[in-house]
Amino acid sequence: MVIGIVCAVLAGMLISLQTVLNARMSDAFGAWATTTLVFFVGFIGASVTYVLFRGGTIGQIQNVSPLYWFGGLVGVGVVFCVMRGIQLLGPSVAISVVLISQLSFALAVDTFGWFGLPQIDLSFGQLVGLAVMVCGIFVLKRYQVVAPEQQAKDQIERVS
Repeated sequence: MVIGIVCAVLAGMLISLQTVLNARMSDAFGAWATTTLVFFVGFIGASVTYVLFRGGTIGQIQNVSPLYWFGGLVGVGVVFCVMRGIQLLGPSVAISVVLISQLSFALAVDTFGWFGLPQIDLSFGQLVGLAVMVCGIFVLKRYQVVAPEQQAKDQIERVS
């Protein structure tokens, strides 16, 4: 369990880092070009890791449901949407919205047993936790301090 928690914490940190780096690259490079480059570099990294560690057998690919092949395409949407969200909302608010969206969808997957997973009953406490997270976004946004030059830039963008 400890290793799972460490991996989840590390994943959260890496996701936040990746999305901020992607958003900054996209400012100069463009959103779709950045998404393409991110996946190309990721493909190279994953390929090298596979060659070094052999975590599975590609020959067993015919045993995978065709539905699961869309995971890569979903990843394209994830990278693009989170990158744009960060550009438009800032990292803290965008990642907070992403987390709530992820948790909401994960609760639906658990509750309905989608994708062949066992059904897990939805509890009142889980709904309260989700509501607290939503309230947290409003608190984050309400007390977010924006530099005066950014406020002026935002006003110009809203008018045009």
